[in-house]
Amino acid sequence: MEKVVTRTAEIFKDDDGIIHIRILNGVCIDMEDAIDNFLVVRNLSQEERVVKLIDGQADWSMDIAARRFIAGKEVQGKTIASAVVLRSLPKKAICNYFIRIHKIKSPTKIFTDYDAAINWLKEYKRQLEANGKF
Repeated sequence: MEKVVTRTAEIFKDDDGIIHIRILNGVCIDMEDAIDNFLVVRNLSQEERVVKLIDGQADWSMDIAARRFIAGKEVQGKTIASAVVLRSLPKKAICNYFIRIHKIKSPTKIFTDYDAAINWLKEYKRQLEANGKF
């Protein structure tokens, strides 16, 4: 399993085909970082659409340009579903607001438990595969 470390995240694809993005502690993700992380995900997925687990439990932030980029068509067009793991209620509220304001179309759920997030993604992917949509 290849793990790529960028300035702001550790990114890898697991044996179930889930892309894991673990945001590093103390980083501020800017537009350049968002593009860099997107390109790593695109490379690991061989440009296929993906299910992603975003581990945002660390202390981090993201600027407005980066938020707009990840909410944009290029990133969202490559995303089947996302599970976001957060531990703080304020970050959870901000993430929910982000999903609503940017009208994120791919199914996105926020979790406080890492294993629950993985299980949701596996089940979602299994259902898509059963219906011939993956």
